[in-house]
Amino acid sequence: MSSTGIILAGGHSSRMGENKALLKIGGKTVIERIADQLSSILPNVIIVANKQEDYQFLGLPLVSDRWKEKGPLAGIHAGLSESRTQKNLIVACDMPFISGELARLLLEQLDQHQASVLEIGGQLHPLFAAYRKDAKDAAELALRENKLRIRQFLQEIDSRIIKDEELKNMGFLYRDAHFFNMNRPDEYRQALKLAEDASK
Repeated sequence: MSSTGIILAGGHSSRMGENKALLKIGGKTVIERIADQLSSILPNVIIVANKQEDYQFLGLPLVSDRWKEKGPLAGIHAGLSESRTQKNLIVACDMPFISGELARLLLEQLDQHQASVLEIGGQLHPLFAAYRKDAKDAAELALRENKLRIRQFLQEIDSRIIKDEELKNMGFLYRDAHFFNMNRPDEYRQALKLAEDASK
């Protein structure tokens, strides 16, 4: 079944002080790195961004939040509304080291569930997760009722939560970098070091 990668490029990057999606790692912007990784495994990639002019250089379809200033849930809703496929992978724009293999594993779970989300070390990762298009209606209802917490939204749909031990039992050896996201300047410096170490 065909799938779509949806990159959420919303947010104000207030803690970073500049647009984190456009910071460069290894000569490419973070959002380019994500788009390249998704394009290598998925036939469709779209960007959810309210400042669309910032991302036109990617040459990918762009869509804006239909619900303004409602956080990541609005981005998920906009992406699922735009998508033409049942299976979708949501990725935040500040995750430079995502794994294509892990993305495939998450998407496979959508044969039986509306969402598949990783929980690593007790932390849920709903912004590197897979969602079926039919989860859009529940997202819209939550937005209408101003229930914006994604954890709560996941309880309203058929969500498959995959924890660390189960992931290892599935034969996937993840690295912490796969879930690394950067919100502050020190985390950007850490990302640069991770990329440098990986290239050695």
